[in-house]
Amino acid sequence: MQEDVVSIVAPVSAPVAYGRQNALARWWSRPRNRELLMALLYSSPALIIFFLFTYFPFVRAIWLSLNITNQRGEPAAFNGLGYYLRVLSLDGSGRTDYLQSIGTSFQFTLMVVPTVIIIAVGLAVLAATRVRGIQFFRLIFTSSIAISLASAGVIWSLIYNPSSGATRWVVELLNLGVPGVLNSNLTTIPAVAVMSVWSALGFNFIIALAGLQAIPEDLYESASIDGAGGWHKFRFITLPLLSPTLLFLVIIGTIGALQAFTQFHLLIPDSPNTVFIYETFRAFWYDNRYGLASAMSIIVFIILITLTIIQYRTLDQRVHYQ
Repeated sequence: MQEDVVSIVAPVSAPVAYGRQNALARWWSRPRNRELLMALLYSSPALIIFFLFTYFPFVRAIWLSLNITNQRGEPAAFNGLGYYLRVLSLDGSGRTDYLQSIGTSFQFTLMVVPTVIIIAVGLAVLAATRVRGIQFFRLIFTSSIAISLASAGVIWSLIYNPSSGATRWVVELLNLGVPGVLNSNLTTIPAVAVMSVWSALGFNFIIALAGLQAIPEDLYESASIDGAGGWHKFRFITLPLLSPTLLFLVIIGTIGALQAFTQFHLLIPDSPNTVFIYETFRAFWYDNRYGLASAMSIIVFIILITLTIIQYRTLDQRVHYQ
């Protein structure tokens, strides 16, 4: 009886195994599939690193944001969307501190991004002129890129220190009634924004100058023959052809400004008027509220993705690609 079963099963399973091997051979015989497999093989170290340090923490952050955690950061009770409602002031508690910090982040971004781009483009136009010694000024304009954000924070904390007297005129002009600009809620965010503009100026200047140097000189020569002045050249040649560079700077600058942390940690660590990223840091390290901090980080991610898509969809229509 056992031999009959074997004789019945063997003829059935053999064609199935043969069919699988045949299908695998056909799949391997296609060059595109072999190239895909080799590409995955060579990129597997990077994919593993991305999974361990990017994708897995991101998925875990989403899970933690839906739970109340204990002191060790382990989920203790399911909370659903409670933390998200808390951050957005939709939980009925009446507390708007986190929502105000989001508004402060947007305020800081509006102060930094347009200002640094306008100054960088202006300096790039000056640095693109062919005059003697312009290389020295290019070096001066790019000097801030060689200084780390932490070092810049220390430098500007000394500048803002009331004992130095460098910013005392601002206190007297605005009649703040405090010893320094970092001690008043009216001037803390603008003061940090000034430091951030100075720190980001070198990078934006280099990108803007590279974009200017990519514009063909023939266009300016043709415009000069037609009688166009300096402003008309800038308005109708420089700006349209520089628009791809400006789009890049706007998107990168917005992402960087909304993620600003170091300057706030160094200049105003104890100020109640701070940005959303620093509130996330406080929730995680000071309050040990890992679920709340995870929800705040996910909200930052959603805000950045949304703004990037809006900026690209809106500004890309105005970009002139050569």
